[in-house]
Amino acid sequence: MEIKTLYENESFIAVEKECGVPSQPDRTGDEDLKTCLENICKKECFIINRLDRPVGGIVLFAKNSKAASALSDYLTSGKMEKYYYAVVCGDIAQSGYFEDYILKDGRNNVSLISDKNKKGAKKAMLEYNKVKTISDSDFGLLSLLEIKLLTGRHHQIRVQFSSRGYGLYGDTKYNSLFYKKRGYYSTALWSCRLKFNYNRENFDIKSTPKGEIFKRFGL
Repeated sequence: MEIKTLYENESFIAVEKECGVPSQPDRTGDEDLKTCLENICKKECFIINRLDRPVGGIVLFAKNSKAASALSDYLTSGKMEKYYYAVVCGDIAQSGYFEDYILKDGRNNVSLISDKNKKGAKKAMLEYNKVKTISDSDFGLLSLLEIKLLTGRHHQIRVQFSSRGYGLYGDTKYNSLFYKKRGYYSTALWSCRLKFNYNRENFDIKSTPKGEIFKRFGL
């Protein structure tokens, strides 16, 4: 596997993950990003922001345990800004803020919107702005969104948009338009930007979405 490096210093490395590649070893045994990176670096790398297998974009790895602890704290405390590009089915409002409670079903590897009082439910928040809407002959109107993820819940973006009737293009798990098209489409979700401060230095790491659906929007 070839790995594209977006930024690297003595403490961490940011690389670009392709859609369909596991971020770390899983039960499939397929080639994964973490193992390949460790083989290149010849040392253990600590994953900070794991992306779901169908999702592409920026994945940050720490090169030592000290950096891993600090960067993980930034991520969980909200000090690391996370941005995504996504394509949803439908003509959604120009901008919005979503706040829900999400419950993860680990056995079936899905999440769902839940009552906040239900055991295990966690608050999920995001903001978005619509960049452009186009027409598709098979799926109707499609909207490109820039999303700022304010929390990091399991399948959060996919769940929150699908629950409002705007499933992500290509999402065979949460978008009913794609349930029977498993394996053919990539989920149109891309981690495009990470902003954070580390050791008194500001970092702004960016990645351009890959894939035919994003090209149709001029990205």
